[in-house]
Amino acid sequence: MVWGGSSVNKISHLSDHGTIASRRSAIRPYQLGPTASREPFPCMTLCGDCGYLCAAPPTQCPSCTRKAWIDLGYTAYAEVLRAAETEARRHPPEALKWRIRLASLTTGGAIGLGGVAGVVLSGLATLGAPLVIALGATAVGFTHVFGRHQLGRSIMSAKVTRPMRWHVPLPLAHPKAKPAARVVGPVRPQGALLRAPFSGRMCVGYDIGVLFDAPGDAWPPIWVLREMHVAAFEIEGREIAADGASLALPILPVLEPAMDHDRQVRFLRERGLFSADGQFDLFEAIVEPEQTHELLWPSAPDGVPPVLHAAAHQRAKNPYR
Repeated sequence: MVWGGSSVNKISHLSDHGTIASRRSAIRPYQLGPTASREPFPCMTLCGDCGYLCAAPPTQCPSCTRKAWIDLGYTAYAEVLRAAETEARRHPPEALKWRIRLASLTTGGAIGLGGVAGVVLSGLATLGAPLVIALGATAVGFTHVFGRHQLGRSIMSAKVTRPMRWHVPLPLAHPKAKPAARVVGPVRPQGALLRAPFSGRMCVGYDIGVLFDAPGDAWPPIWVLREMHVAAFEIEGREIAADGASLALPILPVLEPAMDHDRQVRFLRERGLFSADGQFDLFEAIVEPEQTHELLWPSAPDGVPPVLHAAAHQRAKNPYR
């Protein structure tokens, strides 16, 4: 198979999951205490070390191999986890703080220069260093105070990074993995289709994300969930088992979800999230049957699942418009 430069670049997306498990609270099941209080519906189980989420956990976590399972169905367990995550949110990473400050500085500086140009062109004042400094500083200050949160939201919503809960096919691709094989063709389901949770659309696979924003919080929203599932499918004679591939598709906001409010509340609670805590924005990407996609196999580690990418001519399509 002959590789083009674009295909080599695509493999870099495989390392996006590499830091998923790098930021978890230090909560441990033995710290939660016994309780008989459970939700009346089945909930999922969370690895307290890496954030791996599953319905029926094996003996050890398939991601980090630990045994720190947290049964989110128990009310007390979910509440302690909730408190720990609320506290952790008050201390965002320094790298994120500086990224937002830099965005504020850049945006404010551009606004300030635009203001200087407007004043000069209107003939109200001549261009001078004091004017440039005053308008620039004012624009930067206002942008940082009043626009910082929106800038942070735009930065965070551009890509799912470091979700607190996640479920994707394992093992994760090595950050420096190269493409080992590639096929391009229509995705043909080999069994029953899946129903995407948020949009309700029938699909071969879906990738969902939940972005959480706490009220009155000066810092940007965080990704609290990423969940990915695929049905069995075939591309150009290559058969892929259910949940045997990852998706690397543009994840988009679902502004009018098929779920009603009660179903959204239950969906979140099943995953240890509480709708009363703030704003939960729903994002989704789906693989529709018979659409042409590109399937890439990473070179490492052994057994890593292939990754499905949109074909070049489909990149701009938004199924929710």
